[in-house]
Amino acid sequence: MKSLRAQLTLRLLIGGALLFVVVGGLLQWQMRRALTAEFDVSLVAMLNTMTMLVEQKRGHVSIDFTDANVSQLEQPNGTEVLLLRSLDGEEIARSQSLGTAQLPLPAGSMAAPKFLDVQLSDGRVVRCAGIRFTPEYEDETPRPPKVDAVLFVGLSRAPLDRALTSLWAILLLVGIGALAVLSALIYWGVRAGLAPLDRLGGSVATIDAGSLGTRFQVASLPAELQPIVVRLNELLARLESAFARQRRFTATAAHELRTPLTELRALAEVNLTTPGNATESEQSWRDALETTLRMESLALRLLDLTRAEDGALILQRSKVSLAQAFAAAWLPWSGRAAERQIEPRVMLPPDLNIETDQTLLAVVLGNLCGNAVEHSPPGSAVTVQGNCTTDGISLRLENRTDELTETDLPHLFEPFWRKDTARSDRYHHGLGLALAAEFAALLGGKVCAQFCGNGMVVFTLWLPCKIQASN
Repeated sequence: MKSLRAQLTLRLLIGGALLFVVVGGLLQWQMRRALTAEFDVSLVAMLNTMTMLVEQKRGHVSIDFTDANVSQLEQPNGTEVLLLRSLDGEEIARSQSLGTAQLPLPAGSMAAPKFLDVQLSDGRVVRCAGIRFTPEYEDETPRPPKVDAVLFVGLSRAPLDRALTSLWAILLLVGIGALAVLSALIYWGVRAGLAPLDRLGGSVATIDAGSLGTRFQVASLPAELQPIVVRLNELLARLESAFARQRRFTATAAHELRTPLTELRALAEVNLTTPGNATESEQSWRDALETTLRMESLALRLLDLTRAEDGALILQRSKVSLAQAFAAAWLPWSGRAAERQIEPRVMLPPDLNIETDQTLLAVVLGNLCGNAVEHSPPGSAVTVQGNCTTDGISLRLENRTDELTETDLPHLFEPFWRKDTARSDRYHHGLGLALAAEFAALLGGKVCAQFCGNGMVVFTLWLPCKIQASN
């Protein structure tokens, strides 16, 4: 399992180590340049001193060490070296400390000496500076043509190398120590920085089905966690609502089944304890059959609703006339509509055809018709209109209602939801609109409800089906 803490710590450590390497390398390079430049200043000063000892007389170049301290030049292992040449490569003077080492002939000028490192035969490493210059004449007349010479002087690199080695060791030790301190700071910082996430995870772990009402404080959390907690609170709200609906669904389903079961039990007990005549026995069996049919209707509705929610229904698309489909859906309710004096006002274009599942569409339209017939006030009208859009159809079913209010609209499509005034209705289970909404969703559409004033409620069915006009 990947750990966010481990990944952050490792990446910060790698980043810190790379930073130390880069900074240490740059610092070591800069200090090396500075120390080498200071060392070269000593070489230039030595060149200035030695050029003052070189002179030419009668076209010959020589060097006079009479008044100079040349003890290091005369020692085989001395720290100073010197080589004086003519332009044709002839050696004029060589210090004993240089031994038999050969130095390259090209040289710079006094303003820009040529520097080079030379390893002597005995292993010593010296840093040399070479120039080409014109020695001064002694007083003589007439003066012969001037002769140029090449002078190399050098100093042992041992002090410079020791200083650079010490500098490198110091930088390495400081880097290791700084990396250790950085590791501790990173560990502490990552642990402290992720502490709110750990606390949030612990709080989330305590939530169960009985504590879905829990909400987490957002303002006190870091900005990075606030969007997550906002979404988490929204998820908990949805889960709480879903669990509440599920509990209400279970309780209502149990209530719906308990009533017919109680009736069946009462019928059975009466028949067993009080045997009646043939007419009473037949009526008892009729009552039992009616109760059983109600239970079967409820079970079938629940089964259809479950299959719709699971998406287990297979769609069989075909060309359907919307006007004919509505007429077929209204027909089973026409008798009940005539009994309650409900007048249908259908204004559907006869040439409006769609490609959809005819069976599911019939269920949706049938439930909308049944809802309008049963819940419209007696003597009112039900208006049906249909029109096409660029990508589907819209069917509006409008009727008057005396029971519903604006606050009831969000609950109309919940399973088993009914107004209190309809609780005693033994022929309706409160599943019709829920089933219509689920089947409409299977068809890729939706059903919604809204008030439009004067106590009128409008149910709108929208289906994104391809529309075809008849010729």
